[in-house]
Amino acid sequence: MALTIAGFDPSGGAGILADIKAFEHCKVYGQAVCTAITIQNEDYFEKSNWLPWEQIKSQLQILSRVRDFNNIKIGLVENPQTLEKIFKWLRKKYPSAFIIWDPILKASSGFEFHRQNAVSWRKLFSYANLIMPNLPEAEFLGLSKGLPQTAVLVKGGHSSSSQKSEDLLFLPGFPAPIKFTSKRIKGVEKHGSGCVFSALILANFAKYNDLEKAICKSKKSMLGFFENGSGKLGVLKCSSA
Repeated sequence: MALTIAGFDPSGGAGILADIKAFEHCKVYGQAVCTAITIQNEDYFEKSNWLPWEQIKSQLQILSRVRDFNNIKIGLVENPQTLEKIFKWLRKKYPSAFIIWDPILKASSGFEFHRQNAVSWRKLFSYANLIMPNLPEAEFLGLSKGLPQTAVLVKGGHSSSSQKSEDLLFLPGFPAPIKFTSKRIKGVEKHGSGCVFSALILANFAKYNDLEKAICKSKKSMLGFFENGSGKLGVLKCSSA
């Protein structure tokens, strides 16, 4: 069982729809809490209609009546204030849960969700077990070299290398990052790839309780995601179970 807390993308390429498909790919049952209704497709982003905290909390409360979530992913949220409320609610209800925060600051179409000072986000880092920024997000948030208390996986999809994609996992207490390298599919850009990757990692972690193994399996699934699908919409093929 896994929970995603993120926005609704009607194209199905990102957000909670993409997360649920990634969970099912790993044969993990997923449930979702919606934080926003976005008006977009895989090519264009118009706007985001944010759900207020009370509606987000109501969704969390109704699910918590019948479910205990040990594995949770947080994606798109309106602002640091809303993220802090979500984190505090989760840590009170599920103190030992493994929580991934995928800090979505900019849509793949180029639309910028957040322009707040990075300090507003930094104070929330300790609530997460794993933070998954891409390279621009890592630079903005000051995570390009990891954190002393929280695991950070810096996604390398935005690097200038044309031959390979290299993700760096910084673990507390380890001086050097662990490198995960895969081939880069030239000329291919897929909408929502960051959402799918973080959801795969959460689902694989739920199955194996081993972060490095979860990342390795997820990267293999992502190769198929980039190689399949129509246009900017990727498809996860054969089950990774």
